[in-house]
Amino acid sequence: MGLLDRGSLIYNRIVLMAGDILVALIILLTAVNYTLNLSTIPLWAGLFIPVVLFFSFLCEVYQPDKWIFRDRLIRSFVAVFLSFLLLALVPRNPDTSLWHLSGTMLMFFLLQNIWQSLLHKSNDAHFFAEKILVIGTGTTAETVEALIQKSSGKYVLTGFIQTTTDPVSVDASKILGSFDDIVTLSRQTRTNMIVIALTERRGNLETDKLVSCKLMGIKIVDYPSFYERVTGKIPVEHITPGWLVQSRGFLITPFIRLLKKMLDLVFASILLILSLPIFPMIALAIKLDSPGPIFYFQKRVGLYGKLFTIYKFRSMHVPPDDVSSAAWASENDPRITRIGKLIRRTRLDELPQLINVLKGDMSFIGPRPEQPEFVAQISRVAPYYPQRHAIKPGITGWAQVMYPYGASIGDAVEKLRYDLYYINNLSLFLELYILFETIKILLFRRGGR
Repeated sequence: MGLLDRGSLIYNRIVLMAGDILVALIILLTAVNYTLNLSTIPLWAGLFIPVVLFFSFLCEVYQPDKWIFRDRLIRSFVAVFLSFLLLALVPRNPDTSLWHLSGTMLMFFLLQNIWQSLLHKSNDAHFFAEKILVIGTGTTAETVEALIQKSSGKYVLTGFIQTTTDPVSVDASKILGSFDDIVTLSRQTRTNMIVIALTERRGNLETDKLVSCKLMGIKIVDYPSFYERVTGKIPVEHITPGWLVQSRGFLITPFIRLLKKMLDLVFASILLILSLPIFPMIALAIKLDSPGPIFYFQKRVGLYGKLFTIYKFRSMHVPPDDVSSAAWASENDPRITRIGKLIRRTRLDELPQLINVLKGDMSFIGPRPEQPEFVAQISRVAPYYPQRHAIKPGITGWAQVMYPYGASIGDAVEKLRYDLYYINNLSLFLELYILFETIKILLFRRGGR
């Protein structure tokens, strides 16, 4: 399944962005053809769509989980205003004016909010929601119901199907019948998807009945796959080696590795060139703030479990020789220097890792590299943790943009769920999505510790 089918949050953002692209294109073509000759199209017209989309993304207009009309209206206005300020700097043709740009921006603001509000209303009314029948009545089935309720209108629960082995902990009034009647019940409820969510895995379901449902055009999805679609992470405690083998993802081809390497070289080279002028200023600030070296070198676990040396600007006091540096960073960690707090919050301490990327030790986007001591600890409690080393670790990644800074084994396990999702859904689109989310995090200084 493609990325559009996985992760309700991503799905809704794609729909919102695609709709805005269409709205912006219609407005742009109407404005240009109505007021101008094609030979005098203003220069800002070519930048209009990417600029309004970028600032809308930056101002979190495409976050259905934050859909409060007044707040979203404010975010939309700020995005349009910032877009106007940037496009106003673009040189204009003699027969165009800021009034023309202002009218175009105002029209986009109005239509953006009108169509997105209508979409939100339709989601509430479940016009486009997929109807789901859940096989199971235990705690796993309850989790599926909770996920459906959080899916921003993409899914709606039609009911539960009882089996002979699964305990009953769901609302009994929502149980439609037994598994023997699933074909009839699926037809009566016009079900689009069946989710197999058995808490008790003893016994096998009758495959022929599920095949009959599938031939009726109904998708058959297991619990881990549905969880992955809605949350953007994989429930490691509920998957098996067989699930990994049968998954359509987790296929990292030589072409994908080559494409990632090319993107790494491009991104790392550009960022390193742009950031080199501030290296001396950061180095001087570190040196004046506390005694010790400017750079910090540490062994981390990389591709296929091999160790490499990671480079960072030092942000902590140098520990005594008899004290191990392998400890989780905590909120208001006393080991962090004054300058360290600033460069960690702005992620400037990670700039030297661009050299790691150019050397081939790291990728620009991938799972965060951990210290060998932490990898050993986490691997003892988290199944499939070594599988995250199937690709190079990254400076940023899906787990980094979706989850706050990890400071415990529990946090590491939660991040593993996101890392496995990233590996399972590796694509150019997901890479670009993570890149834009990273830019937003850096600008608003979120997640550092």
